[in-house]
Amino acid sequence: MEKYVILVLFLLLSICPKGTGQEDPFLRDFLVRWDQSKAYLLAVAEAMPEAHYFQAPFDEGKSFAEQLMHMAVVMDWHAFSKFGGSEAPIRWEDFQVTGKNKAQLIQETAREFDRAKELIKEFDPDKLDETTSYAAFSRTRRQFLLLLADHVTHHRAQLIVYLRLHHIAPPNYINFQ
Repeated sequence: MEKYVILVLFLLLSICPKGTGQEDPFLRDFLVRWDQSKAYLLAVAEAMPEAHYFQAPFDEGKSFAEQLMHMAVVMDWHAFSKFGGSEAPIRWEDFQVTGKNKAQLIQETAREFDRAKELIKEFDPDKLDETTSYAAFSRTRRQFLLLLADHVTHHRAQLIVYLRLHHIAPPNYINFQ
């Protein structure tokens, strides 16, 4: 009887999926940083009064609201299409500013952070070195995560400039490290 219990346990262990993103040091550390990045971006988004959300600082620029939706759509695309491997096209039409208020824009942005986080938490770390393409570039899935984080940082910095243009002190970065 004891042999059968050991055999069943061995079989169960052999068919169970490998560890998830939470168990991989890179993915675990990335998720901690991702949560901090989300908190900081949402604090920046909250700091801008809604009256300034739909104004672009110059003719060719995006408004504060458009910057948020740009970040959200690229989070969706980088996370699910490039990192996750669905290879779906970017969904610009699902991330429009028109008809949304500040709270809805912030909520959509937070949702995309959370959706990406759930994907990363369940991601098979053995696939981090697989490559996929982006324009003329070939990148590993690990590199797509880093690109995802860089993109958020890049546009969050632009939002901080928008705050400064309105003489609004941005949230202290140190509080979100």
